[in-house]
Amino acid sequence: MTTKQPRGIRNNNPGNIRRNGDPWQGLAKDQADREFFTFKSAVYGIRALARLLITYQDKYGLCTIETIIARWAPAVENDTKAYIQSVARHTGFSPLQTLDMHRFDHLKPVVEAIIGHENGQQPYNDVEITKALVLAGVEPKQQSLQASRTVKGGQVATAGTLGAGTIEALQETLEPATTTLLAIAPYLEVAKWALLIVTLVGIGVMLWARIDDHRKGLR
Repeated sequence: MTTKQPRGIRNNNPGNIRRNGDPWQGLAKDQADREFFTFKSAVYGIRALARLLITYQDKYGLCTIETIIARWAPAVENDTKAYIQSVARHTGFSPLQTLDMHRFDHLKPVVEAIIGHENGQQPYNDVEITKALVLAGVEPKQQSLQASRTVKGGQVATAGTLGAGTIEALQETLEPATTTLLAIAPYLEVAKWALLIVTLVGIGVMLWARIDDHRKGLR
């Protein structure tokens, strides 16, 4: 026996956004549900949910779970207090914590918690949620491969270069010193060559990262 899906999931409207005059992107041609919108796909329904949360913040200054849910699910027809506690529990944010709905790491957990509370489940994967939020104008922070690899390689190379320069300066300082001090010069020479190798390795890492990025179509 198959279990009937929750209304919001069936309508691709997991936030259960009520029908009004808003011309949402991705609305289904057939709006069979007289109370709630039906979207072409869940991604568009999740996008609409996210856009409403962003509007709550930008237009009404609602930026805590308590104020957001109080408007999303008013007490006249919901157990708003239980809803607030549910969203806070699932997101890990306190009800009065100031959030920014333009931040992916704030918006995403709130969206997921609302979907879960509205439908008794959150069946969408990270790819679907992320796509919806990007369509809503909120993108996740991405660490650039160029920054993570090329820059690190450059740091190694720079460190090696500075180290070699320091040793050369030290050698120049020691040159007029006594024979006893000059006895450590061979060891300094070995250290300088070791640092030169580190420099070349760092440069190699940068070059490889750039070639790999170009191969993958990155800029």
